[in-house]
Amino acid sequence: MNPRPNWLIPSATMTLGAFMMVIGSLVHGDYAPSVWLDLGAALTLFGPLYFVQLLLERRIREVRQQEQHTLSSVEQLSHEIEEIRQQTAARLDDLRRVTLESVQQRRQSDEDAFRRFTEEPTFENVVRLLDRARGLGAISDRGVRVRLPGTTLRLRFPLAARLGNGTPVLEVGLEEEDGTLPHDATAPGIPMRGQQPIPWSAATSAGDWAASVAPELQRLNRYPGDEHFDPSGALEQLIHLLRLAIEARTRPPSATTPMPRFKPVIEMPNDEWVITEDGLQSLASESSFTVEELFHKTNEAVAVSGLAEEPAAKLREAWRVAQRLLLSPGSPF
Repeated sequence: MNPRPNWLIPSATMTLGAFMMVIGSLVHGDYAPSVWLDLGAALTLFGPLYFVQLLLERRIREVRQQEQHTLSSVEQLSHEIEEIRQQTAARLDDLRRVTLESVQQRRQSDEDAFRRFTEEPTFENVVRLLDRARGLGAISDRGVRVRLPGTTLRLRFPLAARLGNGTPVLEVGLEEEDGTLPHDATAPGIPMRGQQPIPWSAATSAGDWAASVAPELQRLNRYPGDEHFDPSGALEQLIHLLRLAIEARTRPPSATTPMPRFKPVIEMPNDEWVITEDGLQSLASESSFTVEELFHKTNEAVAVSGLAEEPAAKLREAWRVAQRLLLSPGSPF
Protein backbone atom coordinates (compact mmCIF):
# COMPACT_ATOMS: atom_id res chain seq x y z
CA MET A 1 0.00 0.00 0.00
CA ASN A 2 1.34 3.47 -0.93
CA PRO A 3 1.31 5.71 2.22
CA ARG A 4 1.68 9.08 0.36
CA PRO A 5 -2.06 9.70 -0.23
CA ASN A 6 -2.71 9.03 3.42
CA TRP A 7 -0.38 11.82 4.50
CA LEU A 8 -1.45 14.34 1.83
CA ILE A 9 -5.00 15.03 3.05
CA PRO A 10 -4.14 15.43 6.77
CA SER A 11 -1.14 17.63 5.92
CA ALA A 12 -3.18 19.77 3.55
CA THR A 13 -6.05 20.26 6.01
CA MET A 14 -3.69 21.10 8.85
CA THR A 15 -1.82 23.58 6.67
CA LEU A 16 -5.05 25.14 5.43
CA GLY A 17 -6.40 25.30 9.00
CA ALA A 18 -3.26 27.02 10.23
CA PHE A 19 -3.43 29.50 7.32
CA MET A 20 -7.06 30.28 8.12
CA MET A 21 -6.23 30.83 11.78
CA VAL A 22 -3.51 33.29 10.71
CA ILE A 23 -6.04 35.09 8.53
CA GLY A 24 -8.46 35.15 11.46
CA SER A 25 -5.83 36.82 13.62
CA LEU A 26 -5.21 39.50 10.97
CA VAL A 27 -8.71 40.45 9.88
CA HIS A 28 -10.87 42.94 11.76
CA GLY A 29 -14.55 42.86 12.45
CA ASP A 30 -17.09 41.59 14.89
CA TYR A 31 -17.51 38.08 13.49
CA ALA A 32 -14.91 37.52 10.80
CA PRO A 33 -11.95 36.78 13.09
CA SER A 34 -13.99 34.30 15.10
CA VAL A 35 -15.25 32.54 11.96
CA TRP A 36 -11.77 32.29 10.45
CA LEU A 37 -10.34 31.02 13.75
CA ASP A 38 -13.11 28.43 14.24
CA LEU A 39 -12.78 27.15 10.68
CA GLY A 40 -8.99 27.02 10.97
CA ALA A 41 -9.15 25.20 14.29
CA ALA A 42 -11.67 22.70 12.84
CA LEU A 43 -9.48 22.00 9.82
CA THR A 44 -6.38 21.75 12.01
CA LEU A 45 -8.11 19.16 14.25
CA PHE A 46 -9.57 17.32 11.25
CA GLY A 47 -6.13 16.45 9.96
CA PRO A 48 -4.95 14.39 12.98
CA LEU A 49 -8.37 12.78 13.38
CA TYR A 50 -8.44 11.80 9.74
CA PHE A 51 -4.92 10.43 10.09
CA VAL A 52 -5.92 8.39 13.15
CA GLN A 53 -8.94 7.09 11.23
CA LEU A 54 -6.68 6.03 8.38
CA LEU A 55 -4.37 4.22 10.82
CA LEU A 56 -7.31 2.40 12.41
CA GLU A 57 -8.73 1.39 9.04
CA ARG A 58 -5.32 0.19 7.94
CA ARG A 59 -4.89 -1.80 11.14
CA ILE A 60 -8.36 -3.32 10.75
CA ARG A 61 -7.53 -4.33 7.17
CA GLU A 62 -4.27 -5.92 8.35
CA VAL A 63 -6.08 -7.81 11.10
CA ARG A 64 -8.68 -9.04 8.61
CA GLN A 65 -5.98 -10.06 6.17
CA GLN A 66 -4.13 -11.87 8.95
CA GLU A 67 -7.34 -13.58 10.02
CA GLN A 68 -8.01 -14.63 6.43
CA HIS A 69 -4.45 -15.89 6.13
CA THR A 70 -4.84 -17.81 9.41
CA LEU A 71 -8.09 -19.36 8.23
CA SER A 72 -6.44 -20.34 4.96
CA SER A 73 -3.52 -21.84 6.87
CA VAL A 74 -5.87 -23.76 9.16
CA GLU A 75 -7.81 -25.08 6.16
CA GLN A 76 -4.58 -26.06 4.44
CA LEU A 77 -3.34 -27.74 7.60
CA SER A 78 -6.67 -29.58 7.93
CA HIS A 79 -6.35 -30.82 4.37
CA GLU A 80 -2.76 -31.91 5.01
CA ILE A 81 -3.77 -33.70 8.23
CA GLU A 82 -6.61 -35.45 6.39
CA GLU A 83 -4.22 -36.49 3.62
CA ILE A 84 -1.76 -37.80 6.21
CA ARG A 85 -4.56 -39.68 7.99
CA GLN A 86 -5.72 -41.22 4.73
CA GLN A 87 -2.15 -42.12 3.77
CA THR A 88 -1.53 -43.62 7.23
CA ALA A 89 -4.78 -45.60 7.06
CA ALA A 90 -3.82 -46.79 3.59
CA ARG A 91 -0.38 -47.83 4.83
CA LEU A 92 -1.92 -49.66 7.80
CA ASP A 93 -4.38 -51.38 5.47
CA ASP A 94 -1.48 -52.32 3.22
CA LEU A 95 0.45 -53.61 6.23
CA ARG A 96 -2.54 -55.66 7.37
CA ARG A 97 -3.05 -57.00 3.85
CA VAL A 98 0.62 -57.89 3.47
CA THR A 99 0.65 -59.51 6.90
CA LEU A 100 -2.44 -61.58 6.15
CA GLU A 101 -1.00 -62.57 2.80
CA SER A 102 2.15 -63.72 4.57
CA VAL A 103 0.11 -65.76 7.07
CA GLN A 104 -1.92 -67.31 4.26
CA GLN A 105 1.24 -68.09 2.29
CA ARG A 106 2.75 -69.75 5.36
CA ARG A 107 -0.45 -71.75 5.77
CA GLN A 108 -0.28 -72.77 2.12
CA SER A 109 3.34 -73.79 2.66
CA ASP A 110 2.21 -76.00 5.54
CA GLU A 111 -0.43 -77.56 3.34
CA ASP A 112 2.16 -78.20 0.62
CA ALA A 113 4.43 -79.81 3.20
CA PHE A 114 1.63 -82.14 4.34
CA ARG A 115 0.89 -83.05 0.73
CA ARG A 116 4.56 -83.75 -0.03
CA PHE A 117 4.84 -85.93 3.06
CA THR A 118 1.75 -87.90 2.03
CA GLU A 119 3.00 -88.35 -1.52
CA GLU A 120 6.61 -88.98 -0.55
CA PRO A 121 7.31 -89.60 3.17
CA THR A 122 11.02 -88.84 2.96
CA PHE A 123 13.37 -88.01 5.79
CA GLU A 124 13.50 -84.34 4.68
CA ASN A 125 9.71 -84.01 4.62
CA VAL A 126 9.37 -85.56 8.07
CA VAL A 127 12.03 -83.27 9.55
CA ARG A 128 10.49 -80.20 7.91
CA LEU A 129 7.11 -80.83 9.53
CA LEU A 130 8.66 -81.64 12.90
CA ASP A 131 10.65 -78.39 12.75
CA ARG A 132 7.51 -76.43 11.89
CA ALA A 133 5.57 -77.94 14.81
CA ARG A 134 8.50 -77.35 17.14
CA GLY A 135 8.77 -73.70 16.04
CA LEU A 136 5.10 -73.19 16.91
CA GLY A 137 5.46 -74.88 20.31
CA ALA A 138 2.73 -77.26 19.13
CA ILE A 139 4.34 -80.53 20.24
CA SER A 140 6.17 -81.72 23.34
CA ASP A 141 9.89 -81.04 23.62
CA ARG A 142 10.34 -84.76 24.35
CA GLY A 143 8.93 -85.69 20.96
CA VAL A 144 5.65 -87.13 19.73
CA ARG A 145 4.43 -90.71 19.85
CA VAL A 146 2.36 -92.85 17.51
CA ARG A 147 1.20 -96.42 17.96
CA LEU A 148 2.87 -99.07 15.85
CA PRO A 149 -0.09 -100.92 14.23
CA GLY A 150 -0.55 -104.51 15.30
CA THR A 151 1.25 -103.91 18.63
CA THR A 152 0.92 -101.94 21.85
CA LEU A 153 4.33 -100.37 21.24
CA ARG A 154 4.90 -96.72 20.39
CA LEU A 155 7.31 -95.00 18.02
CA ARG A 156 8.60 -91.73 19.45
CA PHE A 157 9.81 -89.14 16.94
CA PRO A 158 12.22 -86.53 18.32
CA LEU A 159 11.86 -82.86 17.41
CA ALA A 160 15.25 -82.45 15.77
CA ALA A 161 17.75 -84.54 13.87
CA ARG A 162 21.33 -84.98 15.05
CA LEU A 163 24.45 -85.43 13.00
CA GLY A 164 25.77 -88.96 12.74
CA ASN A 165 28.96 -89.42 10.71
CA GLY A 166 28.15 -86.14 8.97
CA THR A 167 24.62 -87.26 8.04
CA PRO A 168 21.45 -85.97 9.76
CA VAL A 169 19.72 -88.72 11.74
CA LEU A 170 16.37 -88.89 13.50
CA GLU A 171 16.71 -91.02 16.62
CA VAL A 172 13.26 -92.60 16.43
CA GLY A 173 12.65 -94.63 19.55
CA LEU A 174 10.59 -97.77 20.16
CA GLU A 175 8.95 -97.83 23.61
CA GLU A 176 6.16 -99.38 25.61
CA GLU A 177 2.79 -97.74 26.05
CA ASP A 178 3.85 -96.38 29.44
CA GLY A 179 7.06 -94.89 28.04
CA THR A 180 9.39 -97.61 29.33
CA LEU A 181 11.95 -99.68 27.45
CA PRO A 182 10.36 -102.34 25.23
CA HIS A 183 10.68 -105.80 26.69
CA ASP A 184 10.69 -109.34 25.34
CA ALA A 185 7.19 -110.76 25.21
CA THR A 186 8.42 -113.92 26.92
CA ALA A 187 9.95 -112.06 29.86
CA PRO A 188 8.56 -109.67 32.45
CA GLY A 189 9.01 -106.01 31.63
CA ILE A 190 11.41 -103.78 33.52
CA PRO A 191 9.78 -100.44 34.39
CA MET A 192 12.66 -98.30 33.16
CA ARG A 193 12.07 -95.15 31.13
CA GLY A 194 13.68 -95.18 27.70
CA GLN A 195 13.47 -96.28 24.05
CA GLN A 196 15.04 -98.81 21.76
CA PRO A 197 16.58 -96.67 18.99
CA ILE A 198 15.54 -97.24 15.40
CA PRO A 199 17.50 -94.43 13.71
CA TRP A 200 16.33 -92.93 10.44
CA SER A 201 19.12 -91.17 8.51
CA ALA A 202 18.81 -88.71 5.66
CA ALA A 203 20.40 -91.28 3.37
CA THR A 204 17.72 -93.89 4.18
CA SER A 205 14.39 -94.08 2.37
CA ALA A 206 11.13 -94.37 4.28
CA GLY A 207 10.72 -97.95 3.03
CA ASP A 208 14.18 -99.03 4.18
CA TRP A 209 13.66 -97.41 7.56
CA ALA A 210 10.25 -99.07 7.96
CA ALA A 211 11.80 -102.42 7.09
CA SER A 212 14.38 -101.91 9.86
CA VAL A 213 11.56 -101.90 12.43
CA ALA A 214 10.68 -105.55 11.77
CA PRO A 215 13.96 -107.06 13.08
CA GLU A 216 13.59 -105.11 16.33
CA LEU A 217 10.09 -106.46 16.85
CA GLN A 218 11.19 -109.98 15.99
CA ARG A 219 14.07 -109.75 18.46
CA LEU A 220 11.54 -108.84 21.16
CA ASN A 221 9.07 -111.57 20.16
CA ARG A 222 6.62 -108.72 19.36
CA TYR A 223 6.34 -109.06 15.60
CA PRO A 224 2.58 -109.05 14.79
CA GLY A 225 2.88 -111.03 11.54
CA ASP A 226 3.05 -109.93 7.94
CA GLU A 227 -0.68 -109.22 7.74
CA HIS A 228 -0.63 -106.76 10.65
CA PHE A 229 2.86 -105.29 10.35
CA ASP A 230 2.28 -101.77 8.97
CA PRO A 231 4.91 -99.07 9.69
CA SER A 232 3.26 -96.88 7.04
CA GLY A 233 0.23 -96.75 9.33
CA ALA A 234 2.47 -95.24 12.01
CA LEU A 235 3.62 -92.55 9.55
CA GLU A 236 -0.02 -91.83 8.66
CA GLN A 237 -0.72 -91.31 12.36
CA LEU A 238 2.31 -89.04 12.58
CA ILE A 239 1.16 -86.79 9.73
CA HIS A 240 -2.34 -86.64 11.24
CA LEU A 241 -0.96 -85.68 14.65
CA LEU A 242 1.37 -83.01 13.22
CA ARG A 243 -1.42 -81.55 11.08
CA LEU A 244 -3.69 -81.31 14.10
CA ALA A 245 -0.99 -79.74 16.29
CA ILE A 246 0.08 -77.20 13.65
CA GLU A 247 -3.42 -76.20 12.59
CA ALA A 248 -4.47 -75.76 16.22
CA ARG A 249 -1.85 -72.99 16.41
CA THR A 250 -2.24 -71.43 12.96
CA ARG A 251 -5.91 -71.62 12.02
CA PRO A 252 -8.54 -69.39 13.66
CA PRO A 253 -11.57 -71.11 15.21
CA SER A 254 -14.93 -70.72 13.49
CA ALA A 255 -18.52 -71.62 14.20
CA THR A 256 -18.50 -74.47 11.67
CA THR A 257 -15.03 -75.86 12.38
CA PRO A 258 -14.07 -75.14 15.98
CA MET A 259 -10.36 -75.59 16.60
CA PRO A 260 -9.39 -76.54 20.16
CA ARG A 261 -6.46 -74.81 21.83
CA PHE A 262 -3.98 -77.50 22.82
CA LYS A 263 -1.04 -77.61 25.13
CA PRO A 264 2.01 -79.18 23.43
CA VAL A 265 0.82 -82.50 22.02
CA ILE A 266 2.41 -85.86 22.88
CA GLU A 267 0.11 -88.47 21.37
CA MET A 268 -3.31 -89.12 19.82
CA PRO A 269 -4.52 -92.43 21.30
CA ASN A 270 -7.64 -92.24 19.09
CA ASP A 271 -9.53 -89.84 16.86
CA GLU A 272 -11.37 -88.12 19.73
CA TRP A 273 -8.71 -87.45 22.37
CA VAL A 274 -5.22 -85.99 22.58
CA ILE A 275 -2.61 -86.47 25.28
CA THR A 276 -0.80 -83.21 25.98
CA GLU A 277 1.82 -82.12 28.47
CA ASP A 278 -1.05 -80.86 30.63
CA GLY A 279 -3.19 -84.00 30.57
CA LEU A 280 -5.99 -85.25 28.34
CA GLN A 281 -8.02 -83.08 25.97
CA SER A 282 -10.99 -83.69 23.70
CA LEU A 283 -10.86 -83.00 19.98
CA ALA A 284 -14.59 -82.47 19.66
CA SER A 285 -15.41 -80.41 22.74
CA GLU A 286 -13.89 -78.33 25.50
CA SER A 287 -13.62 -81.35 27.81
CA SER A 288 -10.20 -81.87 29.35
CA PHE A 289 -8.58 -83.56 32.33
CA THR A 290 -5.41 -82.36 34.00
CA VAL A 291 -2.63 -84.63 35.20
CA GLU A 292 -3.87 -84.13 38.73
CA GLU A 293 -7.36 -85.29 37.77
CA LEU A 294 -5.89 -88.32 36.03
CA PHE A 295 -4.02 -89.09 39.22
CA HIS A 296 -6.97 -88.79 41.59
CA LYS A 297 -9.70 -90.31 39.38
CA THR A 298 -8.25 -93.78 39.18
CA ASN A 299 -11.61 -95.20 38.13
CA GLU A 300 -12.18 -93.73 34.69
CA ALA A 301 -15.84 -94.79 34.85
CA VAL A 302 -16.37 -91.57 36.80
CA ALA A 303 -15.29 -89.60 33.75
CA VAL A 304 -17.44 -91.44 31.22
CA SER A 305 -20.73 -91.39 33.07
CA GLY A 306 -23.49 -90.15 30.78
CA LEU A 307 -21.59 -90.85 27.55
CA ALA A 308 -22.76 -93.20 24.80
CA GLU A 309 -20.96 -96.53 24.48
CA GLU A 310 -18.52 -95.59 21.67
CA PRO A 311 -17.43 -92.18 23.05
CA ALA A 312 -17.10 -93.74 26.50
CA ALA A 313 -14.91 -96.52 25.11
CA LYS A 314 -12.64 -94.01 23.38
CA LEU A 315 -12.37 -91.92 26.52
CA ARG A 316 -11.51 -95.01 28.59
CA GLU A 317 -8.82 -95.95 26.08
CA ALA A 318 -7.34 -92.44 26.08
CA TRP A 319 -7.62 -92.26 29.87
CA ARG A 320 -5.72 -95.51 30.32
CA VAL A 321 -2.90 -94.52 27.96
CA ALA A 322 -2.62 -91.04 29.48
CA GLN A 323 -2.48 -92.45 33.01
CA ARG A 324 0.19 -94.99 32.10
CA LEU A 325 2.29 -92.43 30.24
CA LEU A 326 1.97 -89.36 32.43
CA LEU A 327 1.80 -91.05 35.84
CA SER A 328 4.32 -93.86 35.40
CA PRO A 329 7.48 -93.77 37.58
CA GLY A 330 10.18 -91.57 36.12
CA SER A 331 7.80 -89.58 33.94
CA PRO A 332 7.56 -86.77 32.51
CA PHE A 333 6.12 -88.24 29.41
